[in-house]
Amino acid sequence: MVVNQQREIVVIGAGAVGVACALWLRRRGHDVLLVDRGEIGGATSFGNAATIADHACTPVAQPKIWSDMPGLLFGVDSPLSVRWSRIGQFGSWLAAFLGQCNQRAFLANTAALGGLLREAHDGYAPLLEDNPAAARLIRRNGCLYTYRTQASFERAAADIELRRELGIRQDMLSAAEVAQLEPAMEGRAARGVLFPSATHLIDPQDFVKTLALPLLAEQRYIRMDIAKLSTDASGISLRSSNGDGLRADRVVIAGGAWSANLAAQMGDRIRLGAERGYHVEFQLEAPLFSRPTCVVESGFYMTPLRDLRLRAAGTVELSGWTTPLNGARTAFIERSLRRNIGLKAPVSSSWLGIRPTMPDYLPVIGPSSADKRVIYAFGHQHLGMTLAGTTGELVARLVAGETPDVLRSVSVQRFR
Repeated sequence: MVVNQQREIVVIGAGAVGVACALWLRRRGHDVLLVDRGEIGGATSFGNAATIADHACTPVAQPKIWSDMPGLLFGVDSPLSVRWSRIGQFGSWLAAFLGQCNQRAFLANTAALGGLLREAHDGYAPLLEDNPAAARLIRRNGCLYTYRTQASFERAAADIELRRELGIRQDMLSAAEVAQLEPAMEGRAARGVLFPSATHLIDPQDFVKTLALPLLAEQRYIRMDIAKLSTDASGISLRSSNGDGLRADRVVIAGGAWSANLAAQMGDRIRLGAERGYHVEFQLEAPLFSRPTCVVESGFYMTPLRDLRLRAAGTVELSGWTTPLNGARTAFIERSLRRNIGLKAPVSSSWLGIRPTMPDYLPVIGPSSADKRVIYAFGHQHLGMTLAGTTGELVARLVAGETPDVLRSVSVQRFR
């Protein structure tokens, strides 16, 4: 049992974001302890699209949701689905989400995400310099968007222009150029967009575990389910569900979808949604792709992983937290993949995870409104792996007393 062990900083959550926060604080000379009820790199850090998507600046909450609503919500082959029988569990979040689906909010949220994404690779760079083994799990081949028809490519013109205005490099490709990059897409794409600075991981969970090796070597990680937080003049008490306890001068809450419960104990009622994400993996006999490739109309990435695995990850499902895996979602992914590229390989596994998502699709990074000794670092929706390094650096700067301008748009205060 761990009882009242005193640490300078405790980071709650050992996913990509929590690990990066702990590593950045360690680099700055702090006594940091990482805690999680599960294993390092579990949950969404295991099941994501394995992409450092520095181009993904357009949130799901956007004006076209209104015109696309019937097809998105009720179409059999929709990348977005809603389990209406569970609306009681996420109705208030959905109302707030729809409140962000206007042009003014969309442009502001896109600009804020773009500002964070500009630092995505720089946020990781020092951590990777310290850890060459983690760096070897990254592939720097870019990311490819493909469009089945010229018309669908033209409908993406506004998003392409927004990315251009934000300084995101993107190369427009013809059908022949798409096929040259990815032969599996020959005859299956009319146009494409290549994001050359994007990277991907050949095993996302192993990447996070390898990144965390310095913490493990220094015994800076323990398994512990933090259920309660309380503060007093001398510090912060953390108590687990089985009675174990810690004391800390500061706490960083980076517990993904479970962070809102701890924030509520600090008096911050945060409307954090449980957006359910799926992946389906296929076991190949030979490599099929060299980079993450997204058929935009289907709404998910096809990412090559090591051991000849191909992971198709994406789609959005709004449902209850505890609803079992929805076979219709995995069937949609499998069906779409077989249609998109004629894949015959068997399904080797499928997965459901809970993405922590705010209604505006911006994370929550910054101090609690009640106590600046508690810092939030959660709500990264589809971009936790992408923004982990950036978030860790921002948290370290906050601990050092800095107030980076980029944090204004992601403060916990924005919905008050």
